[in-house]
Amino acid sequence: MIKPIVYNIKELRKPCFPIEKEEDIKLILQDLKNTLYSLVRKGYALAANQINYNKQIALIRLPLNKEHTEFKEYYLINPKILDKQGKIIFPESCLSFPGIIINTLRYRFLIIENTTLKGQLETLILKELEAIICQHEISHLQGRTIFDCKYRNK
Repeated sequence: MIKPIVYNIKELRKPCFPIEKEEDIKLILQDLKNTLYSLVRKGYALAANQINYNKQIALIRLPLNKEHTEFKEYYLINPKILDKQGKIIFPESCLSFPGIIINTLRYRFLIIENTTLKGQLETLILKELEAIICQHEISHLQGRTIFDCKYRNK
């Protein structure tokens, strides 16, 4: 089903609950995929709380070509950042806040622990845009938005 995007910042600021090992997440997975793909070129990723599921799962969809006909796709499930390096100020937008761009403080390189769809732990090493997108989605799962990650010049 294509779910409506959540725009209510109070709802988005609620930290998401972890996915339990025995939990059936097929419906969440399908709704994330259907909703993100219905948006065509508007988004690279979608967190479960953006479609009203308060669970730690997000779909990442990175285009592999300029035509957006091929993608690298995977799910973040209960992700944890293990290491981050290379601060960068990055102009981010969000599907929950259309038309708004915020300069955020992110990192160019990221190592995360993630749970696979089969329930196994994996380590992902991410860089550049992929690392930034994953940080954005992990922030959502923690109940943080681009406004909370805004770069503030000291």
